[in-house]
Amino acid sequence: MSSLLKGSTSRLLSYIKLNWIKKSTYRNCSFLACRGYIEEALEQAKSNDIDFVPYRIRGYVLGNKFSNANVDIEQYLEDVDGCVRDPSSVTKMELENGNVFTSSLKFSALYHKAFESLERKYKNEENKLEFINDEKLQFAIQSFVSGFLVQKEHHERCLRSVLETNEERKITVLLANHLFSRLVATTPGNTYFITNDHFKKFELCPCADQCGDKIWYGNSGIGSELLWYGKPDIMVFPLGGSCSIVLPKEKKKEMYIDEEKQLIEVKKESKLLRGHTNVSQFVSQTVTFSFYQKGFQLRKPKSFPQIVTMIPTIAISDKCFDVYMYDTENDILLRNDGDPIPLWNNLDNPCDATLNMGAVLQLWMLINHLSVQPNLSPLELEKFSLTCGFASSLTHERLSRIEKEVTMRTKFLDHEIKEIKAPKSSFKRKLINSN
Repeated sequence: MSSLLKGSTSRLLSYIKLNWIKKSTYRNCSFLACRGYIEEALEQAKSNDIDFVPYRIRGYVLGNKFSNANVDIEQYLEDVDGCVRDPSSVTKMELENGNVFTSSLKFSALYHKAFESLERKYKNEENKLEFINDEKLQFAIQSFVSGFLVQKEHHERCLRSVLETNEERKITVLLANHLFSRLVATTPGNTYFITNDHFKKFELCPCADQCGDKIWYGNSGIGSELLWYGKPDIMVFPLGGSCSIVLPKEKKKEMYIDEEKQLIEVKKESKLLRGHTNVSQFVSQTVTFSFYQKGFQLRKPKSFPQIVTMIPTIAISDKCFDVYMYDTENDILLRNDGDPIPLWNNLDNPCDATLNMGAVLQLWMLINHLSVQPNLSPLELEKFSLTCGFASSLTHERLSRIEKEVTMRTKFLDHEIKEIKAPKSSFKRKLINSN
């Protein structure tokens, strides 16, 4: 009897070992087949590195839905005396002489761990101890390869459909099914959902390839009535976490102000992302999601021995995207400098457009932030800490209540009375008014 058990155990162990070898071989083959895409993505991401600059929240209204949020932000500027400057008070000469400036942070520096791991994998150095021990990062890399890169041409073809429509629901579905969900797992399944506010118009994917994929919808919102709340357009669920994605809401006539302070009407995609209404929604969602992710990690100390505090939210259209990041622990709000980040190459001819693989790689890192663990160096923390001025404007009691009450749920109570506050400047810095 014991010999039979030993024989069965031996066969089982042999089967497990053989199955592991098969899976390992498949993973290695998949990676080798995609080496060209990975090399292209790494090269483009580095040559088009994103600069992040700090923003200051000047005023806000709490207790609103994301879609009704009113948040006033401005780029954080400081002079040589260490005083915070209102942008309208800064002269051209001060800028030219370098007397007023803003610090910036490279994407590659913030996500250096992910870049280094991919490069080690690309150079076949994956047996290094620090790489092998990071199972979440290994899973994230394998998901990127097997979920997206192996069928890159197919997904790229399907995603071109977003360039042929102005329908927000269709764009949302295509981006969710053929881009974001493929960056977190080998198959989409329940790794994402689109908010039910999109009324389940598409039960199956409407891509040109007619892939027939089922579209997943959900009804969960994020937030607290003490802060902001609402339902992100897309929620993606990488291993051990989640990522919030929002699309800009288009208005027939959105007014913007150019450098000469003249009102102009702009219809371009990149400008739509920067309209005040949309920016208010993006910032409120970014801050709220950061509080949620902090609480999520604190409730699971075994899964997250090291807390990630710099949490991103992606604001995307069919052609480009912005990245907002908020760090609740250090009160830092960042956004990519300059124009929104292009998602495509060769947009002059949509039929021949190709995905900007550097941007796709950056999106993969952003979505899998709890696995790749972005972090600031001590010097960067000293430079950017408290520049947002939001958390420091709240009382300790209110901040504690917000941290406890920000959750994921289906219903929120609309407040009849909203609290309007203007953040005070950090005690480390002086605020100079434009007057």
